[in-house]
Amino acid sequence: MFSATAYPSHELLLPYNAWWAQGRDAFADLPALRRDVFDDLYADVKGLPQVVSVTGPRRVGKSTLLQQCIQQLLTDADDPGALAQRIVYFSMQDPGLELPGFDLDHFFNELVKAAATAAKEGVAYLFLDEIQRFPRWELYLKKFYDLKTPVRFVVSGSASTPIFRKSRESLLGRIKDYHVLPFSFREWLYMRMQETAPEEQLFALRKLGDMGRGVQAHFSAEAVATVLQVAAQHAAMADSHVSVENFLFEGGFPEVWNLPTLLAKQDYLYQNQVERVIFEDLLLAAEFRKPEMLRRFYLGLLKDPGRETNLSQVSKELGMVRSTIESYFPLLEATDLVWRLHKHTSTKATPKAGNFKTYLVDLAVRNAVMKLNQAHLVADATLMGAYAENVVANHLRRWPGLVELGYWRRNNDEIDFIVDLGHSRIAVEVKYRNEVQDKDILKAAELANQLGCEACVVVCKGPLETAAIDRLKKAAAVPLAVVPLAAFLMLF
Repeated sequence: MFSATAYPSHELLLPYNAWWAQGRDAFADLPALRRDVFDDLYADVKGLPQVVSVTGPRRVGKSTLLQQCIQQLLTDADDPGALAQRIVYFSMQDPGLELPGFDLDHFFNELVKAAATAAKEGVAYLFLDEIQRFPRWELYLKKFYDLKTPVRFVVSGSASTPIFRKSRESLLGRIKDYHVLPFSFREWLYMRMQETAPEEQLFALRKLGDMGRGVQAHFSAEAVATVLQVAAQHAAMADSHVSVENFLFEGGFPEVWNLPTLLAKQDYLYQNQVERVIFEDLLLAAEFRKPEMLRRFYLGLLKDPGRETNLSQVSKELGMVRSTIESYFPLLEATDLVWRLHKHTSTKATPKAGNFKTYLVDLAVRNAVMKLNQAHLVADATLMGAYAENVVANHLRRWPGLVELGYWRRNNDEIDFIVDLGHSRIAVEVKYRNEVQDKDILKAAELANQLGCEACVVVCKGPLETAAIDRLKKAAAVPLAVVPLAAFLMLF
């Protein structure tokens, strides 16, 4: 029988692979909550012959996902003790790799060779965390994949897919990527409720997510309206209006939530999501040599989240040449600090051009940089409106099968989001106000109709009375759903 001691530098690997000795008991401290992406990820880890990669921002839970996949592999195994010896996990940022005289190339080659030997007794898995720390990692994986090495590779990296573009080009057809973003509102709410809420409420949250994904995959105007009504009913179960405000402040990075003080949370977010991303990830992966200027540009973008960006205007405001700013946006997008939303036009598959909106991947980072406390945030109605639009944008990005997400504007008319699924189109308008006028809702529905949308969803701050919603539905030009922000976000 193959023994884990056959792996090279066994003493270096041992701390990462407690299941070699403890089996399934090694996961006692692993979080029980599994992200929505887990089921699909695990299915591919178990059955896909390609390399599987997990990318995304720092501290978003990528390593936890890999550990949970290992836990599930052992749970499903007929002989978990034997399989445990054929699963290797290692972080490529281990300081032992930098010791004088350590031959990293030899270590990696021998590690794969040992795993291939173990595969003679069954499937062998090699989980490699922070893979971008290993020089020319993509060439090694390409070589072993093309040689049909009987090892399933699962890798993760802190930087997102664009920063690995050159690496991934050489792995085209050989790798499938899962890009993991910060926690969604429903995932955040589940985490907050799991220790105190009755099991039936937690079950309802899980089922609501399944229902939302089903609607997203098989879109129809009637299905969206029905599920949004169900979501609105569940939204009340945890005082979700307050919960949304908490989520907008706390954000989707789980390690921050339980830090003892606001100052500790702000410092953690700034250091990990701004300083280390710009001054470490970009220097390492993109060979970027002007991090101070990039940080200055990024901090300038934090002022107005969701603002329509005109490059010439931004260039003038910041005193930077336009070509420099144009080069900065892809870098910030690559490291999951911001993302851009382009204009959508009235015909499908029309090239994007002109201005764009800039959204923040997680609003808690802005709160940390601006040193905001929650009371000041909630008291600013204009800012809360911008935050609501930003968080809706972030959740819409998760829509399965999304062909294009854009905004539409002509003169004084605007629709915040046009969701194009190829076979259908939906308009989403955010009206996060204490009071929403009927005329504003009906105007959104009319614009949606003009743009060929099959339905219009108006996301508001609080629930409207049933009679008011029924009246609006009868008057609307297209099928209409009017729902609180909490209810809408729970679908994602």
